[in-house]
Amino acid sequence: MARMTFFVAITMALGAVACVSDPSSAQTCASMDLVRNSGKDATPALTECIGKMAGKGALRLSAGTYQLLTPLVIDRTVTIETASPPSGPACSRDTGANCAVMAIGQMQAQPTAGVMPIEVSAPDVRFRSMAIVGKGDKDAAWQRSICLDPHSRPLGGAVRVRADNFEMANVLLKGTSCYTALEIVKGVKGVALNGNVIGPNGNHKIKDMWSDGVTVHDATNAVIENNIFQDNTDVQLIFGGCVACRIAKNRFIHSGDVVHASFAELMLHAWPDTSGNFAGSVTSGNSIDCGANRRCGYGIMIGGEPWYPSRASGGTVSGNRVNNALMGVNVDKLTGPMDIGDNIVANSGGTAKSDCGTEKWPAINISPDSQKFVLEKIAGFASIKTSRCLLNR
Repeated sequence: MARMTFFVAITMALGAVACVSDPSSAQTCASMDLVRNSGKDATPALTECIGKMAGKGALRLSAGTYQLLTPLVIDRTVTIETASPPSGPACSRDTGANCAVMAIGQMQAQPTAGVMPIEVSAPDVRFRSMAIVGKGDKDAAWQRSICLDPHSRPLGGAVRVRADNFEMANVLLKGTSCYTALEIVKGVKGVALNGNVIGPNGNHKIKDMWSDGVTVHDATNAVIENNIFQDNTDVQLIFGGCVACRIAKNRFIHSGDVVHASFAELMLHAWPDTSGNFAGSVTSGNSIDCGANRRCGYGIMIGGEPWYPSRASGGTVSGNRVNNALMGVNVDKLTGPMDIGDNIVANSGGTAKSDCGTEKWPAINISPDSQKFVLEKIAGFASIKTSRCLLNR
């Protein structure tokens, strides 16, 4: 909930880096060749290159590693992508091999609180066919000092988006220390995430070293589909509100180690400063499998009562599949009508530990005060309150 780091093997390749404003006009950013695979801070060179671009254009990076040791602010409309990217989704899915890799290093706390390693403040920015990873050599003491301090905690994440029409496609996003890998701030419109691999991020075993995969505070017209969420350790994909959004055909998975567990996979709710409004949104066709070791608490979580008083209303949640969750679907609590139905839940529910102690939990739950807002009655559900009974702590 906008809360380890993994080594990335990189196959290095040669080539030039160009800032392209249109197909017929290319400007070479020679400074990028000096920092690629060098271990130097690439942020100044990237900032310089983006600053030279006139209007919309593409920054095509040769395959290799571009280390970020200071925060990168993207304040111009730009597409950033690997030059001649390899075939297949998300830069070889696990390693980022043969892609341009922005490797987030051990940054120092910033004077301004809440800064993330990559801040997108311009509209129409696109990340395509590249990798953004946390470097695998971060010191454990540094990670704790950053993640346990609210001032610096976001620096343990990766990307924050503050402007409309952000797109991310075929990107590998992994290795954050805490917080969240991708944060979409309140009020952003038109986000599109497609074909990405997000995770592993964070460490579920250590308090406040957890990391969401994607955190959407309160959006409009977002499309999040065909992504893989794997081993994000707080909530894999969480919303505080999303009007007229499509959340579809995503896959949520976990490996066996408790380090890679989560509290929830897909969560629709409200923080105190967001709406919990999902009017016109469709959440459908998502596949959730927490694995044989059942490493997630809630498969689909609607409302936020296990954490804190919350709310949610509007939209449709149907045609999703949940396997091997401690609780497959938990609705607690709705504050307005929502169409919830035709979701398939298997191998979920049963005895598990929670903040309320060890209890037997249902596979599907609709809390008593939520029932009146469920537009389609669900067969076989239980009805209990789960306030302050967070699973999988």
